[in-house]
Order: sequence, then C-alpha cells, then structure tokens
Amino acid sequence: MKLLKTLPLIFAAAVLAACTHTSADNSHAAPATKESAMQETHTVTSRYGFNETVRRLETAITDKGMEIFTVIDHQAAARKHNLTMQPAKVIIFGNPKAGTPLMVKDPQSAFNLPLRVLVTETDGNVQVVFYNVRSLIENSRIGFADVENTLAKTEGLIRQTVTE
Repeated sequence: MKLLKTLPLIFAAAVLAACTHTSADNSHAAPATKESAMQETHTVTSRYGFNETVRRLETAITDKGMEIFTVIDHQAAARKHNLTMQPAKVIIFGNPKAGTPLMVKDPQSAFNLPLRVLVTETDGNVQVVFYNVRSLIENSRIGFADVENTLAKTEGLIRQTVTE
C-alpha cells in the first residue's frame, strides 16, 4: 500500500528529471524509427469541471468492470516540491482479463498497458487525453480484431462520459 502512495512521487520525479536532462552530444542516440514514434492521442473537451470529469471517468471505468490501478496527481506531486502547475491527473486502468492475453501474444505490449487517460485543465478548459487504440497496437503482433471488443471500446466510453 505504501508503494502505491509513493508511485505518483516517483513518477513525477522521473518526468521532471527527464524534462530537465539535456545533452549537447546526440551522437549516441539511435535514429528515429516508426516504432519509436509517439503514440497518437485523442483530445476531448469535457463539458464538466475538472473534479467532476475525474469522478465521472472513475465511475464509468469501474462500472464497466475495469480496475483503476492508480491515479497520478501531477499537481499534488508538484506542490510537494514547491512547484505550481495546472490540475493534471492520469488515471491508470484496465482489466487483466483483457490485457493479459494481449501481453502473452506480444510481451512488448506491456509498455502500453494498462490504459491511461489524462485529465487536465488550462484556462478553465478541461481536456481529456487518451491514446488511440489503433496506434497502441501498431507495429505489434496484436490485430484490431484482438482489441475491438475490449480496449477499443474504452475510446467511446471516455468520449461519452465527458461529453454527454
């Protein structure tokens, strides 16, 4: 339980360290490949306030039988280090019954699972950001037919939850 409480801090520290690291010498860097390209995301404007959007998403996820593994509160982590930032929470969720067979079929898919959804607010606009499922499975051994009745349905669930 203590580990779950410290995960947001560890994650925030890793993100901050990665963002502040620079190197003048990029000769050691591997050339960019299609496999290393950033995943495509969807961004949806929520019709609800920040906290209500988070609550609605958490409820929709659990109502569909999925598990919320953790919620990373980036703003709270920043605050602990005397930093300020806009509200930003990442909900990490999934269903081991759906994800495990995918990771067995293609062990590298564990990089993309469990699923994540970001809720952030800038200038009073609440945005919900999540990966395009087709992008998550691109360049893997997983076909869309493997996810069309599981992971792919989360895109519609997220959209519906924050726009209706």
